[in-house]
Amino acid sequence: MDVYTRRKIKDALGRFLIALIGLVALFPLFHIFFSIAYNGVKVIAASGIVEFLTGIPNPTNPRSPGGIGPALLGSIVLAVVATAIAIPIALNAAIFVSEFRGSPASRFTLLLSLLLVEFPTILVGLFVYAVVVEPMKGFSLLAGSIALALVMLPYVVAQASEALRQIPRDLREAAYSLGLSRLKTVYRLMLGMARRGILVGVLIGLAKALGETAPLLFTVYGAFNTYPQTILDPGAAIPLLIYIYAQQPGEGYRELA
Repeated sequence: MDVYTRRKIKDALGRFLIALIGLVALFPLFHIFFSIAYNGVKVIAASGIVEFLTGIPNPTNPRSPGGIGPALLGSIVLAVVATAIAIPIALNAAIFVSEFRGSPASRFTLLLSLLLVEFPTILVGLFVYAVVVEPMKGFSLLAGSIALALVMLPYVVAQASEALRQIPRDLREAAYSLGLSRLKTVYRLMLGMARRGILVGVLIGLAKALGETAPLLFTVYGAFNTYPQTILDPGAAIPLLIYIYAQQPGEGYRELA
């Protein structure tokens, strides 16, 4: 066997081993996905897709466990309101970090955003409970939105500030030479050029926030059987429903979860 043939065999063997290791690593993920899909389809078929998406949970009846309407609506409201709260704060913080880099206040802002990434989200929920829920004398979707906005903030700040730093300084100087003020240059020119990085940060932060359960335990309450009338009412969310119902002994609860 010549050298060329041996190399081809070694290359093929290496590729096979890499593919095998990759499949072994992905197997648990696929197993979880298909298991959830298989069991979920049975529940949706029992209730009907419209009833499942809009109906009230009825976990005491395993044959027709109802739907996740209030939790689904709550998740949508939380996502919209949290994003509306987080984006203006995060963008202005990112502008401050990128425009005044090196200053003590800028370094402190960046450090604070990095600390929030590693901050336990359950403590975020406790903080919002103390400063929002207690003064308002009740749980609400607004309190949950504020908690999720705090979860989103560091991701949007990090991505947006990095996107702003990537803009060439020549473009800023060209804008200044045309008579634009620093404020107009930042808000009219730079934010538009950094929109892709900002969008990535918003999507990452939103994905992180929508998967959180701990902050909602202390802010939203978990009103799974009623639709909220305003954002000042208690509500529910899909992660919260899964967390609560998965711990219940009844079969209908686990099927809905």
